[in-house]
Amino acid sequence: MPVRALLAMPKVQGTAPGKFAGTYMKMTDVQGGPGGQPPQADVALSHEQLALLCADLKHQNALLTARVRQLEDEICRDTLTPLFNRRYFEQAVVSAIAHCQRYQSRAALLFVDVDDLKLINDTFGHAAGDEALRCVAKVLLANVRSTDVVARIGGDEFALILGAIGEGDVEHKVAQLTAGIAACRVGHGEAATSLSATFGHAFVHPDDEAEQVLARADDHMYRLKRSRATVR
Repeated sequence: MPVRALLAMPKVQGTAPGKFAGTYMKMTDVQGGPGGQPPQADVALSHEQLALLCADLKHQNALLTARVRQLEDEICRDTLTPLFNRRYFEQAVVSAIAHCQRYQSRAALLFVDVDDLKLINDTFGHAAGDEALRCVAKVLLANVRSTDVVARIGGDEFALILGAIGEGDVEHKVAQLTAGIAACRVGHGEAATSLSATFGHAFVHPDDEAEQVLARADDHMYRLKRSRATVR
């Protein structure tokens, strides 16, 4: 059919505007654009727009990924200190048990209870109590490996998972942490006081459940705390 006849054909009635817009080519697509430009010019522009769109989508995806990681980190972190929270720590205990089962390795779990935190709060105020907790957190972080896990699991309680460690090494680590905490001072002027903490530990066994090893470490810590109170 001649091109002139095609142009003279009536429009389809009852059709929504634009429904068949993509079905027929414009004459400029056949003959070229204004001035006889080839159709490749329009195609090249579309490719450029698509490239810009893809770049923008990649950027937005990177921002969303970073935000998700930030939210995941916030969920796992303590609100007062830079440490992990109890939720994360309990999952880390499960992972430590699985690691011990798979590689027949050894790990230790330490519980730390800051002594007389209530007395510090009552004497110097809650700001001093918060500073005491931050100081303890700093000491714990500074004296473990990057592969170890340090968390604040309660008001005045902290916990650690130390991988590949023996009994003698645990005792040495406790002595090191005790000395570091004792070097912290809170309060004002001559009334300032040094900090202390009670440590309890339990080794992770390959056949353990998370609740079992947590209970053993907690029980050891409270037995030591009660014995210290008796001596006083």
